[in-house]
Amino acid sequence: MKAAQRQFLWTVDGIPGGFASKSGGEITSDATKVWDGGSLIPDVIASPPEVGDITLTRPYDPENHQELLTSLLAKVGQLRTTISGQPLSGDMRAVRGASPRVYPNALLIGVREPESDASSGDAADFELTFAVGSAG
Repeated sequence: MKAAQRQFLWTVDGIPGGFASKSGGEITSDATKVWDGGSLIPDVIASPPEVGDITLTRPYDPENHQELLTSLLAKVGQLRTTISGQPLSGDMRAVRGASPRVYPNALLIGVREPESDASSGDAADFELTFAVGSAG
């Protein structure tokens, strides 16, 4: 059975509750072609893998989140924490046998407060962006 994008639970140690969406966290490696003199085929060498920044988004509840956001704004560039992501089944339970994806020592590098528009009824949300060094 295929999974929907909503079937993942993303959490951050020290921040209660889960996040509604996650982007980033891709693992990539740069590659370079090296040509030996006279060779028709290059050797391909790769850099060590790197993990892209992770952005987590959550619907904003002013009663529960304003104090948290104020605190996090003061910790940008300083707060280190662990991010975990767990795939869920259709009934929103952890998938049996699936290990969570864990990003230890993630550094908070950005906080986006909710945007506002007096003519909009769209849900307000906030984002947290983390630089990560590895994934487990």
